[in-house]
Amino acid sequence: MEKLKKMILTSSEREIVAEEIVEYLVNNPEILFMNNKEKFKLIMELLMRAERRLHLDNSPNDKGNGYTKRKLNTSMGQIELNVPRDRDGDFRPSVLPPKYQRFEESYLDLISAGINNFYSQSGIKSYLNNLNLPYSQSQLNKLSEDIYEEFKKWNSRELPEDVIALFIDGFHTELYDEEENKVLNATVYLILGIDFKGIKDLYLLEFMTGSESKGGWLEVFNKLISRGVKRPLVIVSDDFPGIMDAVKTIYPNSYHQLCWTHFRRNIRKNMNKKDSKEMSKEMEKLKLKNNFESAKKAFIEITDKYKEKYPGYISHIQERADNILCFFNFEESIRKHFYTTNIVESFNSGLSVIETNAGGFFRSKKMLEMNCFIKRNKLKKKKWAKPAPNISANIYYLRQMFAVKFGELPKVA
Repeated sequence: MEKLKKMILTSSEREIVAEEIVEYLVNNPEILFMNNKEKFKLIMELLMRAERRLHLDNSPNDKGNGYTKRKLNTSMGQIELNVPRDRDGDFRPSVLPPKYQRFEESYLDLISAGINNFYSQSGIKSYLNNLNLPYSQSQLNKLSEDIYEEFKKWNSRELPEDVIALFIDGFHTELYDEEENKVLNATVYLILGIDFKGIKDLYLLEFMTGSESKGGWLEVFNKLISRGVKRPLVIVSDDFPGIMDAVKTIYPNSYHQLCWTHFRRNIRKNMNKKDSKEMSKEMEKLKLKNNFESAKKAFIEITDKYKEKYPGYISHIQERADNILCFFNFEESIRKHFYTTNIVESFNSGLSVIETNAGGFFRSKKMLEMNCFIKRNKLKKKKWAKPAPNISANIYYLRQMFAVKFGELPKVA
C-alpha cells in the first residue's frame, strides 16, 4: 500500500478551503492576468496548502515539514509544483493526480477554465463544485462585492492637483444590458496620468452607453477636476471629433498633443500609396528638428506640396499643426514620452483580450469596471510601481516648464 494517502475532505472542510480561495482572490485579483501556467501553479499550490492546514488541525501530533518539488506533465508543458509535506509522512493533497500520472486533459481544462472565469459567479461555482469544493451563494456575492467596493473607492479617490501629463482614450466595447435584455454599444473613458514624482497611474475610468462623444469627455473632465486635477502640463489624445474643443474648454492653459502615431497612420488613409509614402518619409525626418518653431515651419512646407491634390485633408492637419507638433516644446530626450497615446492604448489592448475571452462582450457594467480595476492593480505592482527613469531624471526641467506655463511651480503631494 502506498504510504502517502490522499486527503478526503468533509463538506465543512471543503467550505473552509473555499473561504480561503475567496479571501486570496479578493486580496490578489491580479491572478486573472497571469499566463495559464502561472495561474495553474498558483491555484494548485493554494489548494494544497489549504488541505495541509486542515490535515494538521485534525492531527495535533503532526507538523508541517516544508515542501517537495514535483514535476507534472500537462498539455501546457511540464509544471513544477511545491507540494506541502507533513512530518509523519501520511499526507497527500487530494487535488494531485495519482503518482507518476499525467494530468487528464479534461481535469486540466476544468482548472484552466475555472481560473479564467473567476469573475463569472457561475464559472466559480461550476469550477469549485467539480473539484468538490462547494461555494455558497453568499461567498460568491462576497467575492464580487468586496472587489467592487474597492473599485468604487479607488475611482472616487482624491487626485493630485498638478500633474505632468494626462493620456486619454476611449475603449469601445459591447455590454449586455439586463433591463433591456440586449447587447449595447458602450464606451469606457480612460484617463492615465503621470504625476510630478514620475509615477504613472490610471486616474479615472467612466463607463457610458453609446459612442465616444465630446459631451462624454466634457463630463469626464469635469469629474476629474472635482477629484482634484486642475493643472496638467500636457494632455495627449487622439484627434477625435470635438476633443480639441473639450480640452480647450476644461484645460485652456495646458499643452494639447494630438497623437503623432495616429497622425502618421492617418496619412496612409487619406493619401494614395505613393504620396503617403513620400510624405511619411519627410515627416520622419521632421522629428530631427531642434525646436517647435523650426518643426512647424518645415511641417507647413512639406504639407503645402500636397495641398492642391488633397485640399481638405491638408487644411485639416495644418489647422492642427500646433497640436500635432506640440511635443517639440519638450526637450528632445523626453519627447518620446509625450507624443503618443500608446501607453493608454496598451491598457485598452489588455481589455480587448478579456473581452474576447468573455465571448466578445462584457456581461455587465460591474464586470467591465472590475476587470479595468484588476488590470490597473497588476500594473501598479509591476510596470507602474516606480517612476519612469527618463522622466524622473528630468523632473526639475518639467517643473520649470510648468512654472513658465502656469506662473508658479507645481504642487506636489
